[in-house]
Amino acid sequence: MKTCLLFLVGLGLLSCCSAAKLSVSGTDLIYNGQKVYLSGANAAWNNYGYDFGNGQYDGSLEGWMQEIKSAGGNSFRVWIHVEGYSSPHFDGNGYVDACDSTGDFINDMVTFLNAAEATDVLVTLTLWNGAVMSNQAYIDLVYDDSKLQSYLDNCLAALVQALAGHPALAAYETVNEPEGSVLVTTDGNPCYDTTIIGQSGAGWTGVNIPMERWLTFIGKQNIVIKQNDPSALVTLGSWGQFPQTDAFSNTKNHYTDACLTGAAGAGAELSFYQMHTYDWGTEWSPNAPFTVQASDYGLDRPIVIGEFSSDCSLKTPLSELHEYAYSNGYAGTWTWHWTGTGDCSDSRETQAAGLATLAGRTDHGVVDIDVQ
Repeated sequence: MKTCLLFLVGLGLLSCCSAAKLSVSGTDLIYNGQKVYLSGANAAWNNYGYDFGNGQYDGSLEGWMQEIKSAGGNSFRVWIHVEGYSSPHFDGNGYVDACDSTGDFINDMVTFLNAAEATDVLVTLTLWNGAVMSNQAYIDLVYDDSKLQSYLDNCLAALVQALAGHPALAAYETVNEPEGSVLVTTDGNPCYDTTIIGQSGAGWTGVNIPMERWLTFIGKQNIVIKQNDPSALVTLGSWGQFPQTDAFSNTKNHYTDACLTGAAGAGAELSFYQMHTYDWGTEWSPNAPFTVQASDYGLDRPIVIGEFSSDCSLKTPLSELHEYAYSNGYAGTWTWHWTGTGDCSDSRETQAAGLATLAGRTDHGVVDIDVQ
């Protein structure tokens, strides 16, 4: 089925011919010269924070990708370090000295992406989780530039080099929902003033990390990713539309090019936006993705709806939600989540049935993607 054989050499991948890569053109995602639509699901984990490295990789996620592909999907969002309890490896002073303690981590990631290529699935790697932060070593990594640099130097750069150019790699996502742990406060710099998003619920963990630190943490990882793989895309999953657009009175885009580069430097910019959306009990939040067109957010790059479920979308069938996003300018939809446990998660069977809605479609973007 594949025209290229991939060979792992040292910490990098060499290909016998030029591989296709997901890219961005305006507000569209492009793969192999065609506009595509990312229809898939969140894993998001099999074993929260322990799926890769330290001899723990068991191939379960590979089977899940096959299920998603069989249901008509083409993409998978997977969480990697999460809160940093298993990877990366921290020394006794809180500095990262390796991706894991056994040296398996990068090989596991390569194995996983090779399986994704064989299954014709594109993978987004979500490195960290800001919606829950209970590990002090991870919190310190966000606050301390020298500790963050140790992660960039001793894990992230090597990981990106190993996966560089891989056709199954859709994007890196530096952190999931950092707004959960942001400090809600005023600031003379509007990029760091979080009072608007605080009115809609940001800061729920109480960890209270200033937005300036989050933008530095996100942006410096984006820079290292692009330096080590110029073809790589980077995104960020926010808990709602509130921190990713300036289009409405209750929103403030904290992830503009100016905000990210101002905190971290050139190259920190996002490649595409990613919004999560769940109902507010008996109604949608104002201007939620499933109530407006993508163009209403006034953004100049693609928007993927990175988390949603029928269970917390006013019980709207997934078939209707997928169709709405596909027909109203969005670049993808990933259901929450294939594990099928916890609040606001649909069963695996329900998600599979929803993915069938867009199987084989081409009218607003190709769904059946040949990853090669």
